Amino acid sequence: MRVLYTVDLHGDPESYEISLRVARERRAAAIVNGGDLLPHAHRNAFAGQRAFLEWLRGYFGRVRDAGLGCFAMFGNDDARALVGALDDLERDGLCRRLDGRGWLPLGGGWSAVGFCWVPDPPFRLKDWCRHDDAERRSPPQFGTPLVSTPAGLVERPADWVAGLPTIEEELAALPAPADPGRALFVMHAPPTGLGLDVTGDGRNVGSRAARRFLEACGWPLALHGHIHESPHVTGRWFGRLGRTTCVNPGAMERPTWVLIDLEARTLEHRELGTTTF
Repeated sequence: MRVLYTVDLHGDPESYEISLRVARERRAAAIVNGGDLLPHAHRNAFAGQRAFLEWLRGYFGRVRDAGLGCFAMFGNDDARALVGALDDLERDGLCRRLDGRGWLPLGGGWSAVGFCWVPDPPFRLKDWCRHDDAERRSPPQFGTPLVSTPAGLVERPADWVAGLPTIEEELAALPAPADPGRALFVMHAPPTGLGLDVTGDGRNVGSRAARRFLEACGWPLALHGHIHESPHVTGRWFGRLGRTTCVNPGAMERPTWVLIDLEARTLEHRELGTTTF
């Protein structure tokens, strides 16, 4: 049972097509995309995200026609107001939405669940942003917060995120998998402290709550993304938290991918080597 993991493709058609080709060549049974599916969501690009979802309809159809499963979720740069279009693709049998509906079967007794929320970054789009834990810290912001609506992006007060549940609270609300020993957790943001969350200027911006959560639950594999440059800054694309192996393949060169063999329990990064979990 092989799965090809991709993340942070940001609406690049060539990256999607290469990912499908690699999945077929490496005999993967499914493609799992860990978020930031769509083009960047600046104010003048909202219509572009909507249009790209129509392109994804055709692409997901090609994935299905190739005999592969398709699992996907939004990331912090994907407008939440458009998530209904992802639901439409799921209803039409073209993909499975990872987040929000509990654990999905992958095969071989394995199941997967997605988690879109990220610790509040300086970027303006706040659709999938939360304070990490009870400390409720945010970095200096680049501008007034924005959230998506069906009509486009609208401004919110500077302290808007403060009134929402924390990532720690959202993680605590996740259902338990049927088999914790065959659980694949897809969280767009990486945990902090493993070298998977380091920005180009050396800051650690991952989730403290995720680190504590994964140390406690011990699921074998957690897949991340979000901080594109981290593996290139630290030289690390995986790390261990107790029984859990955490992965951030990076996204400085697209498409990034990791080939996962769920039975052999191996991970192969496109460029940075192999490991076990």
